[in-house]
Amino acid sequence: MVYSDTSTYLGLVQDVDYVLFSSSTATSAYVIADKTRNINAWYDRVANLIMKADNRWEFDDNNKTDLPIATTATVANQQDYTISGASFLKILKVELKDEAGNWNALTPISLDDKRSQSMTDYQKTAGTPREYDKLGNSIFLYPKPSFSQAASIKVFYQRNVTHFTASDTTAVPGFAENFHRILSYGAALDYAIANGMTNKVNMLAPMIKQMESDLIDFYGTRNHDEKTTLQLEKEDYGITGERDDFYGLNWQ
Repeated sequence: MVYSDTSTYLGLVQDVDYVLFSSSTATSAYVIADKTRNINAWYDRVANLIMKADNRWEFDDNNKTDLPIATTATVANQQDYTISGASFLKILKVELKDEAGNWNALTPISLDDKRSQSMTDYQKTAGTPREYDKLGNSIFLYPKPSFSQAASIKVFYQRNVTHFTASDTTAVPGFAENFHRILSYGAALDYAIANGMTNKVNMLAPMIKQMESDLIDFYGTRNHDEKTTLQLEKEDYGITGERDDFYGLNWQ
């Protein structure tokens, strides 16, 4: 669905009015600025639900014209690098091109992994980075690079959606069209709650819940081109040696 269509009244904005007031032209009661704010809030919620469900096929807003991949240069003896783009939500992977021109995946680490170690002294001799830590809007390379080289750090990330503005018309949500009405129903629910429209609240809340459940199912299972396999993991729960004999268990 487009954001707003005053000719055919088939946009999200008009759908909000229809759901609340049984008329696609009842715009005076629920001003466009409020609708836009609430639709964008529900857009953020939808993106969050998709990212939680979509583990194997990373979601990105269909409206984006570039890929969520940032590159930057290494600088000799520089450890921290600001991640390009303020709207990133998740870092998926970091790669580094070494001096021979080969790309290698870096291993993510965390301060929690190194609680007993000084990070100031950790791999402090410059070389070819093998690990990275995320801190705020930066990544820290370990060891820090011993060389300067253009476009040698590559960050794969997930970012936020492109929000609507009050003046938008033909802009569309950047996720599967089957679920666009979550935005209009959600914005209608916000208005209904704020204005004590109990019947509308009781009608809309379960409908939205079902649509969100269907959205999660859709995005959680859309990688049908991959074969799912099951593996059994052997676990002895601490039962070893003589205790194996006592319980009559064989863990081989």
